[in-house]
Amino acid sequence: MSTLGIKQHPRRIPTIEQKQVTRPVNVPFPRGTSPPRRRGSGIHFSSIELISILVSMITMALAFHMFGVSDTGLIVGVMIGITLHEISHKVVAQALGFESRYKLWEIGIVLILAFAIITRGKFIFAAPGFVVTEGIASVRERGIISLAAPFSNMVLAALFFLFGGTLWISAAYVNTLLAVFNLIPIEPLDGATVIKWNQSVWSLCFLSSLILGAVYIFM
Repeated sequence: MSTLGIKQHPRRIPTIEQKQVTRPVNVPFPRGTSPPRRRGSGIHFSSIELISILVSMITMALAFHMFGVSDTGLIVGVMIGITLHEISHKVVAQALGFESRYKLWEIGIVLILAFAIITRGKFIFAAPGFVVTEGIASVRERGIISLAAPFSNMVLAALFFLFGGTLWISAAYVNTLLAVFNLIPIEPLDGATVIKWNQSVWSLCFLSSLILGAVYIFM
């Protein structure tokens, strides 16, 4: 869930599994002038980003194992699902020419471990990092970037379903929940941005995520 806009110091808003950076967007330019050129240089990851992603995944795994959570499929689903969710925002934004990077959320890391200790592993606050995207985006571009994350969870869930077996079914269930939740059209979730761009696309994706959920329930 990343919001695009002009470079300035934003107010950061945490969600239950991500942290969003909010910036003003779609600022009009005087007639006859053009918006500044984007600085994006294609899809790339810095060494700091790769380390941040690795730390995020290790922290989530540690939180599960601290109190003996034995559902490997659940652990795999959360680790891969949340990481891929954020990376999808970044990759699509970069593909569209925007500067975008994954940032480790230090407070989120502490909360992951704190909730694991306080609830003895019964509740995991999975929000280790977030994506910051810079640039002036159209409603369409914002919608596409927002849709990329829940769509990636849907694809991942479908693949896990096809693998079969208890482990992969649990992983599919987690990613289905991530897709359904993030497609809810309420700010600051991805669904709110997607539905502003294209209601038909949002309806199709939300319905597909619900169908995936139904498949899991009745299997």
